[in-house]
Parts: sequence; structure tokens; C-alpha cells
Amino acid sequence: MKKIFLAVLCAVITFLSAFGAASCGTNKDGIFVCAPDGATALALAGLINGEAEFDREVNYEIVNSENIHTYVTGKNPKSDICILPLNRASIILGDGSTYKMLGAVTHGNLFIMKKEGLPDITVENLGSLIGKTVGVMQMNNVPGLIFRLILNDNGIAFNVLGNDGATDSEKVNLKAVTAAEVIPSDKTCDYFVVPEPAASAKQKVTAGKLSVAGSLQTLYGGENGYPQAVLVAKSELISSSPSFVEKFTAAVSDNAEWLLDGETSVETIVNAVNGKLTAGMSPSLTVQNVTKDVIRNCAIRFVKAADCKAEVNSFISKLVAVEPAAAKAVSDAFFHI
Repeated sequence: MKKIFLAVLCAVITFLSAFGAASCGTNKDGIFVCAPDGATALALAGLINGEAEFDREVNYEIVNSENIHTYVTGKNPKSDICILPLNRASIILGDGSTYKMLGAVTHGNLFIMKKEGLPDITVENLGSLIGKTVGVMQMNNVPGLIFRLILNDNGIAFNVLGNDGATDSEKVNLKAVTAAEVIPSDKTCDYFVVPEPAASAKQKVTAGKLSVAGSLQTLYGGENGYPQAVLVAKSELISSSPSFVEKFTAAVSDNAEWLLDGETSVETIVNAVNGKLTAGMSPSLTVQNVTKDVIRNCAIRFVKAADCKAEVNSFISKLVAVEPAAAKAVSDAFFHI
């Protein structure tokens, strides 16, 4: 009997110890947060730099943009909180079962660049691009999708050049180009679609022979741009730690002001982001290509899901109209409201 009593007592003590450890660890569990390298990573710079304090450890990683989806998919997704392009989020997370959208964090960093002697591009003269060729960096990703969306919205036909390079005089011709091909001496393109910080860097290195001729954000429809990248969190984290999630989103919101504060140096911002790069990656943000104007052009601004739900749904619908495989309609459960 004594042995049975001791065995039961030991079992109870073991259970209570484990329960106590789990309970004590609730607010100490590390939270893993990731974002793709590039302009989008700026949305986390202040948090990485320690400008916000939380009741648990938060670990950050800036990853290759091509691999960002792997951090929020699979049986046990690695990322608790993640920033990724809205169109990609709509496809893989749109049912809201594993992750929910907390808000939009970037609102467009795309610009049209022109060669010397060509006019700027506005909504009013967008049709002047008909018959011309526009080189587009990342044709099959957000830059190409947004530009095609804008043309489609304005009833302007476009032609994506194939391997034969045949142009159409009655359409805007779109040619996929790399960053290295965005140069004044290029003989095939009249304009280029280039994201920041590459746009500012190109204008500087070419001494203005390539210059910014228009903003895709303005062409889309005003100063607010479009919901380009969104912040998502695991549904279970939102349910179990609402206070933490609220503090985190508040910090992301405050980050936008911190980035442009005169007391915050570009070096501090760049070093914060690059200090969390996946091992072996080369940084896309440097003190040579990032300025306060570049940061301003990246449109880092947090807008809660409740305040941009209609805008997000509209934007996704427009993307699908241009390229059905580029995005997917999301359920109401996708939005954390």
C-alpha cells in the first residue's frame, strides 16, 4: 500500500511540476516573426532595433522573398507572425484557418522610370504608352501584376512580349527585364517599372539619364496606394494571446513614424534589418541605396484589417481580373477584426 501511495504521489508531483512549468512558460515562449528581404522588411526595423518591449521573447528573421511562403505553410508552420505579399497570402492563407490578417503594412513602392526627353506618366496621359515598350522588373510578381492591373483598370490593352519580342503598335508592350537591364543605353524599352530602393539608385548612378516619371501608387488611384504586403498571425496566437498581438500591432504602427524620425539614422535602420538576415544572404538594403526619401517612397504604414477589408477585397478582385492565378478571393475569417 505504501508503495502504491508513493507511486501515486510521485505521479501527482510530476504532473503538477509539468503543469506549473507550462503555466510559468506561457509568457516566456519565444515568438518567431519573419519578413521578406527588401523594402517590406522596413516594417519591422524599429521592433528589431528594440524600440518596443513585449512580455515574451520575440525572434526575428529576414528571409529570401522567394521562400517566404514556406514559413507559413506545412503541418507545423515555423512563423508565428509573418509579413508577405497580399496576393500570395490570399492564395495560401485566405480561408483564415491557420493565419489571419492583422493589417496591411506596405502600400506600394513601384515607380515608372523614363529615359531623357520622354514625358512623365500620369493617369491623364497613360494612353501615350500605347505602341511603346515598358521594361518591367519582376514581371510575374507584384510589380508586373500591379502595372497590368493599372492598365486594365484604365481600359488600356497590353501585350506581354514573348520570346520573339514582337511588339504591337496598338497596345502597351511589356518586357520582362532584370535590374542589370534597366539602363539608359537599352534600345528596346522606352520606360521601366522599378521598385524602391532600386529606382532611386538607378536615377543616382545614371546621373538622371534614367529618372522617375510616375508613381504606380498614384496611377492606381490616389495617395494611399494599395495594400501590397500584409501582416498575418497564427489564429491560435491571436486567440491565446490577444494582449500580446495588440501590443505587437501597435509597435508595427509606431514603427512607421520611427523610420522617418530625424533622430533615427539610416545606418540604424539598415543595420537592424541586415542583422536578422538568414545566414548567407546578401542584403538588398544598404546605406548606399537607402535614404529617408527612399523609405518614404516605400509607403510603410500599418492599417488594421478592419479598416482596409473592403480595399483588400477590391484589390484582390482586380488582380484576379488581370491574372486569375495571381490571387484568390479570401473569406471573412481571413480578417482579424
